Amino acid sequence: MIHDIRHALRGFARTPGFVLAVVVTLALGIGANTTMFGVLDVLLLRPPAHVQRADRLVRAYFSRPAPGVGMSTRPNTSLPGYESLRDAGPPFASVAVVRPSIMSLGRGADARQVAVTLVTHNFFPMLGVTPALGRFFSAEEDRVGGERVAVVSHAFWRARLGGDRAALGRPLRIGKGSYTVIGVAPAGFTGVDLAGPDVWLPVYAALEEAMPAVALTSRDYRWVHVIARLRDGARTRDAGAPATLAFRRAAAASERRSDTAYTVLLGPVQAARGPSSTSDARVSLWIGGVAGLVLLVACANVANLLLARGIRRRREVAIRLGLGAGRAQLLRLLLVESLLLGLAGGAAGLLVAVWGGALVRDLLLPALPDSVTVLDWRVLAFTGGISLLAGLLAGIAPALRSSRADLAATLRSGAHDVTATRVRLRAALLAAQVAFTVVLLVGAGLFARSLRNVESLDLGISVDRVLRVQVSTQAVVLARDASDALYLRLLERARAIPGVERAAVTMGSPFSSQISTDLRASGRDSLPQLPTGEPVFNAVTPEYFAALGMRIVRGRGFTDGDVSDSAHVAVVGQTFAQLVWPGEDPIGKCLYHGDDQATCVQVVGVASNAKLVDVIEGPVLQYYLPLSYASNGLTDLLIRTRSPARDAAAAVQRALQGSDPDLPYVQVTSLEGDVAPQLRSWRMGATMFSAFGLLALAIAAVGVFGVTAYTVDQRTREIGVRIALGAQPRGVVRLVLLQGVSAAAAGAAVGLLGALALGRAVASLLYGVAPADPLVLGSVTAALLAVALLAAWLPARRAARVDPIIALQAE
Repeated sequence: MIHDIRHALRGFARTPGFVLAVVVTLALGIGANTTMFGVLDVLLLRPPAHVQRADRLVRAYFSRPAPGVGMSTRPNTSLPGYESLRDAGPPFASVAVVRPSIMSLGRGADARQVAVTLVTHNFFPMLGVTPALGRFFSAEEDRVGGERVAVVSHAFWRARLGGDRAALGRPLRIGKGSYTVIGVAPAGFTGVDLAGPDVWLPVYAALEEAMPAVALTSRDYRWVHVIARLRDGARTRDAGAPATLAFRRAAAASERRSDTAYTVLLGPVQAARGPSSTSDARVSLWIGGVAGLVLLVACANVANLLLARGIRRRREVAIRLGLGAGRAQLLRLLLVESLLLGLAGGAAGLLVAVWGGALVRDLLLPALPDSVTVLDWRVLAFTGGISLLAGLLAGIAPALRSSRADLAATLRSGAHDVTATRVRLRAALLAAQVAFTVVLLVGAGLFARSLRNVESLDLGISVDRVLRVQVSTQAVVLARDASDALYLRLLERARAIPGVERAAVTMGSPFSSQISTDLRASGRDSLPQLPTGEPVFNAVTPEYFAALGMRIVRGRGFTDGDVSDSAHVAVVGQTFAQLVWPGEDPIGKCLYHGDDQATCVQVVGVASNAKLVDVIEGPVLQYYLPLSYASNGLTDLLIRTRSPARDAAAAVQRALQGSDPDLPYVQVTSLEGDVAPQLRSWRMGATMFSAFGLLALAIAAVGVFGVTAYTVDQRTREIGVRIALGAQPRGVVRLVLLQGVSAAAAGAAVGLLGALALGRAVASLLYGVAPADPLVLGSVTAALLAVALLAAWLPARRAARVDPIIALQAE
């Protein structure tokens, strides 16, 4: 083996161009797979840091039938729902609550946001985690009215508390309470989620920071997630039935008997592997498969290069056989060469993953904390494994073909004799490259068209110059009236900020929570039933429509005179007007809203439709009322700026934050940023499929060029004879092009069949485009054949210039 390695290295030193081509090709394929494995490892495979026996942990999901939807599955439940599972006993050894949240830290100009996770006292012991400093909270502290204590993350302790042991006992003003730091979590610990918090608080003691007091006992407030550790010997698939029985039994004894329809499902603790995983996770999984196709394209290309090299080495192989080398010995030598090339490609692939992988991780894992490393020993082991596999896949066919050389026939033949079997094998490998490339490019086209379709949707509002401002009024212990007054003060302050065009306060905003209540309409016995649900309303100030860029298409909007409690007026959306009063003038019609079913709320205007929750949602029955109808209190301040919202956000935040020394953190986000997560899965698919598809196309183009060039090189004598007998250069070019492009055309045909299967598999991730979209299929086929034609034309032109005398003399 050592002798074979030395011989291979000497051979590589004599052919540096060949080695460079192989290593670069494999590096691109292996680097793409290393990067995607790192992402998928973090999302799906890697156990949470510092967690003991993570395979015994499960995450609970709650599923029930939903009209028009089928089964609705969610990861959240109420505190009473959690308690029913906690008290279920077997098969659970322990059950804990996890509730991620964002809270305010500090007051006034020094206020900051802090990521907080509310957990039960058994959370840390259940995970088997030990503190880096201090201790975790106890059962006595995790109760309503218990002592307010906090555990901070290692990163927060170092960055905000100076990494000082004296930080233990220091108070933190979180929300409206003061919490004493009693412990520091170990470095790198993020709990059971990727985006770890800065602070952990006991859920019962901190209940009033996150939810109203009624959330302690009501099943209507489904706001907590549940994780559990299975008892030894219990299996996940068997634990769901007793958990469901305990949940339903407790629901039957409560005021929410409808909760008896819930089924408890148990999944892995990694949220991306659960039944309610996001489309981002599903797209990431598909992209991982796409990276595998890129590696197959690279391996097929390298196999073709090795076959071409084998043709040049036929005399060497024949002489080795003639001198007594066994075929097994020869096969080992050739495989050692391909495996060494695979390892070299893997080493270069690691460099590709380090250099370009950061861009991919930023796209696929934007919330990944700095403490979580993607490139670790697992990724290195994976890279080593696929490097050897790639070397084996690329080298096995050429090695078998070369080791079967016929000694006498090879020594008698000319140096450029090529058998039909070799030509067919190389053409088949080229067709495979093209087929995989077609699949990737069709996937890119489908996601790109989906993204374009979504981005071209009319949201009914302008999101590029709108900021949304929210204040945690619970953090300053304000009653409803005082909270509303705070928002109105911020409204006046916002109007005075330079660069602010319009401002309005509301009871809610687009792409946030929506509210519905009892509603009747004059002249209608009932309201239309839409898949998007019941009519929803919002209470707003007069500038709401102008701030969002909405048009009043009929009648008028609200005026300052509509603010008083005696003003009973409404503005309805276009869909509301068209469906509730078809063919009639909605102006002057009456709505009977909420508990007061006797007072006519008169429609004074019709506003253009606006998306409320989802950018791809269907028609929604929406209407707007003056601020006096803000039954749930004011929650949002909307600001329209003269410059792009992202550019103005920092200045607006500073101006509002400094307006009150007792103000908690003022959160200022762009409405465009609220929409962006809904587009992420399409952007991810379009970007990554396109990147890997173009990479595969480049490799395939090199493959077409290489196969055609080597074929021309081997057929130089034949081409010289043809030209000597009168063949025209145009005919020679046509001959070579036909051979080069025919394999690409066959691969494209096979690839289209694979692309149709891919389209059907990812149909749920597409929008507004059919899986067999003829424009995408036709464009990809035409583009690939054009690239193949160009790649084959260069060696074909060289073939047409062959001098027959020189060709025959060389032979």
